[in-house]
Formats: sequence, C-alpha cells, structure tokens
Amino acid sequence: MIAGLLGGTLSLSAVAQEPVAPSKPEKKVAEPALPDPLKAPDNVAAAPEGAEKTPSGLASIILKAGNGGEKPSEADTVKVHYTGWKASDGEMFDSSLNRGQPVEFPLNQVIKGWTEGVQLMEVGEKRRFWIPAELAYGDEGRVPGDLTFDVELLEIKKAPEVPENLTAPADALVTESGLKSQILKEGEGDAKPSAEDVITVHFSGWKADGEFLTSTRNQPRPAQFKLDELSVKGWIEGIQLMKKGEKRRFWIPAELGFGQEGKSPAGAPSGDLVFDFELIDFRPVPKPPRAADAPENVAQAPENAKKSASGIPYVVLQTGEGENSPQDGDLVEVNFSGWDVNGAAVGSNKQLGKPMSFNLAKSAVLGWPELLKGMKKGDKIRAWIPEDQTFDQKLPGAPKGALTFDLELVSFKTPPAAPETPEDVAAAPDDAIKTASGLAYRVLKKGTGTKKPGPHDQVKVHYAGWTTDGKMFDNSIERDELFTVNMRGGVIKGWLEALKVMVEGEKTRFWIPADLAYGDTPTRPGGPSGLLVFDIEVFEIIAGVAPKKAPEKKASKKKIEAVTPPIQVNPPKKEEEVAE
Repeated sequence: MIAGLLGGTLSLSAVAQEPVAPSKPEKKVAEPALPDPLKAPDNVAAAPEGAEKTPSGLASIILKAGNGGEKPSEADTVKVHYTGWKASDGEMFDSSLNRGQPVEFPLNQVIKGWTEGVQLMEVGEKRRFWIPAELAYGDEGRVPGDLTFDVELLEIKKAPEVPENLTAPADALVTESGLKSQILKEGEGDAKPSAEDVITVHFSGWKADGEFLTSTRNQPRPAQFKLDELSVKGWIEGIQLMKKGEKRRFWIPAELGFGQEGKSPAGAPSGDLVFDFELIDFRPVPKPPRAADAPENVAQAPENAKKSASGIPYVVLQTGEGENSPQDGDLVEVNFSGWDVNGAAVGSNKQLGKPMSFNLAKSAVLGWPELLKGMKKGDKIRAWIPEDQTFDQKLPGAPKGALTFDLELVSFKTPPAAPETPEDVAAAPDDAIKTASGLAYRVLKKGTGTKKPGPHDQVKVHYAGWTTDGKMFDNSIERDELFTVNMRGGVIKGWLEALKVMVEGEKTRFWIPADLAYGDTPTRPGGPSGLLVFDIEVFEIIAGVAPKKAPEKKASKKKIEAVTPPIQVNPPKKEEEVAE
C-alpha cells in the first residue's frame, strides 16, 4: 500500500514539471524495495538489546518518531494502524494495514500490553512491541503465547472530563429506589421510553472516586440496546425518566449498579457510579410474526379446559400409558413447543432433534413441574401458563407475558445419587502431583487407555465440582448425562490443562487454583469462586481434525480474519462455565 501511494505521487509530480533540455542518458539505478509492512520482522522472536523495557516485561523500540505532542491516557480512545505476529513462528495473525482501514478503541478495553504500551507513544509515532503472553491473551487464549506488534498511533480522542459533582447535589431528583439525577439539557415532547423499547443513547461513566469507566462519545456511533435486557437496574429505571433529546446525570447507588466491593461480577465496577446519558431516540420492538404452527386458541384457554392445583388451565391432546408420574427431583424428557399470546414462537425442542432433558426440580419454566407431575408417560397437553408461572423475569431476554405450551412427557426416571464430598476438599494432599501453573491432582482410578486428548479432540466425561468448604456447585452425575468438552476451548483453563494428562477410563481429582477457574470473585450470583475441586472421569476421547491451513498468498492480497483489535470486553469475558 505504501509503495502504491509513493508511486502515484511521483507520477503526478513528473507530469506537473516543465520539460527540460535533453541530456545524456543516465544509467538507471534500481530503487531499493520498500519493506513489506505485513512480513514478520527479523527480530520478531525477541526484543533486541537496547529495547525499552518496563517492569511488567513489555519491551519496545521506536520505528518512527512522533510529533512530540501529548501521549494518551488509559481512559482515552486511540486510532491506530497495527500488525501482529506470533513471536514463536512469525505468523501474522492480524493487521489493519491488510484491511486498509485504521481502528479505534478505548485504551482501557484492550489487552494489558496494548494499554500499557500505547500510553508510551505520541501521535505520529510508530513502535514495535514484544508482549509476553501474560500481557496478551495468555498461553491458552485465542492467540496464545508471546506476541509482537507494530503499532502506529494516528490520533488520540480524549476521554470526557470528570464531572465536578461526583456527589449528587442537594436539589437532585430522587426516586424511591434511591436513584438520584439532574437534568443537564431539557428534552422534547412528553413521551418517555418503556422498559421494552429499543433505545439509542450516548453515555459516559465514572466510579464515585472519579475513575473513568467508559464512554460512547469517542466511538463512531451511539449505543443501542433493548432497555429491559440490561443488567444495571439504575440504567433501566433512569432512562425511563428521560425524554427524547434530554441529557441527564445519574448518581447510581451500588445496589442499582453492579454491587458493592466483593459482590460485583468479575471485571465490573463496584460501588456507587456516576453516569451521563443523552437519550437520542427510542422505539418499540417490532412484534415477531405469528408462527405457522401456533394454535388458534393460543391467546386464551377454552371454557372446557381443566385446571391444575394452582389454577393453570390445560387440555389433554394425547393420552399416554402407565400409572406412575414423575416426582420432584426426577429426570424428565419432554417434547415442547411454546408461543406468546400473539402466536409468536418462544421456543421448541424440534431444532434439537431430540427431547429436552432436565431435572424436574430445576425447570426453566416455573409452571412446568406442577403440570408434569400430573402426567403419565406419553401424555401430551396444551397449557396456558400465566406470566408469574413462566420464565424467571430476572433473566434478560426471557419472553414476557402469558405463554402457551404444548408439552409431551416422553420419559422420566430417578437420577443417580450425587457423589459425596471428598475428605480432602479443603486442600491438595502432600502426595498430589503439582504442575507449574499451580494445578494439583491425584489419580483416583487408573485408566484403560493410553492416548491423551490432543488440542483438536473432544472428551466425554462425568464430573463433580466442590468449593473448598465442601459445597457441591455442579455435577453431571445427577443429570445422568456425559458432558462433552472441546479441547479447543469453551471451559475454564484448569480443565483444559487437567484433561491433557488423562486417558480413557481414568478418574482423577483436581485442585484448580482461582486463576485457572473463575477467579476470586463469583462471575454470577451464587457461582463458584476461589480454589475449586473437581473429580473428572474420562469415558471417551473422540479424535478431532486439525483445521486445514489456507494456501499462502501474496501479502497484499491475503485476507486476514481480524482479531481486531486485541480487545478484551469490559467486563472481561470469562471462559465458558463447565455447566450451567
């Protein structure tokens, strides 16, 4: 791209120049080829002597001096061009140059090596960074290992200034929940959004001590989301107070934000928060079309409908066999289809190609257990379930209002008993094998196989997990269903490391430190945290196929699947939990 731009400039200059008198022809000297910005540098594997190094292990050299201006802060948004290579083999995994377009991102929402490194730069400056794995994606991340980046800083967009009144003034508006606000700019009209509307807003946020959190002001476009799918109660309540075009500052107490210190989700800001909002627009969500298989009487039960003990109306569509019915705690298999009062589909197991299995004591739909406990194997009913007996309304995205379900009880059985809590759950015994990462394990039953899982394999296992106080938080035993792990990822890091040492038929107890599990703070209310103990038994290793490498092409035409840029979502994404 650089060569093309220079070539075009030289051609224009030659046309614009006045012709000169003929002279003796000079021998043409071949111009040296410009370096390929996408090709791995010779020193991609390690920083040279003399490179600037920080206490964290980040190393860099300046490739092109900047303009001597201001450097970005962690709170700012920057525009950059960059190319990244794996330090281990020089493979280029991402480049904005290849796409021909720079990228913008908040500096506090990228990998640690970028957050630290770009703050060293001035506008116009170009640097090469050698970023150790712990400042990038780690050794098991989407781009594992040490990484090398060339970064050119093109522009800095400063973060919004911290409000002078981080504490609500005496004349602030106060709601019953304790949410405080002050109108900064009046809106227009009288209409206000409802909780079910899609809203378009600009916002900026700070912690109560003035620490900057996030802002859409430096982004190409405002934020847009469905209001009732947010997890911040203060946002949901506050935005419904606003009119179109209005700007308002909110002082959000911790209980209406992400919670107090130690109770907020990992990566989320704790304590009281301050947010400025501008409501640009809002609109209702279009209603989904009526499903082709929706019953005609989906909106209301017929007069001849029977009623369950709590008053849920239903009609029998098919009579089954036998005399027994499932009880609390039984594992049930059901076929189901559901619709809202307008006939729009809300879910079905048809796309699964098999019945849905679950423990009757842990039903997703609150009204299902009562109905299923009155059914025999093979029974099929249609039930009109009132809103307070449908989904837990605290779950974002759950269907609202009354729902109608066709339910067929395929089978039921008593689940196996949960495994007992190990005596050594509090800490790994002295004879446990320990790895460099801090993982400890002890083989409980030797395996029958010899092959260990590879990076592309799938592993079928039974497992049980406890916290160090002996509380079981999850297990596959009671579900009576093997859990399949993809060794490419999708589970906590400790599991990926653990399974690599196991063979088929083996059962092993693992003590997994917090940094290889969910961290020291629960990622969800009631979720596990800290050191965790797992008993894992491998039943089958299914050989996987490594993805085929695309044939190499010229760098100028190579299409790169962007990692773009190396952003960590704030709050950071956690490894997918072993089982919900």
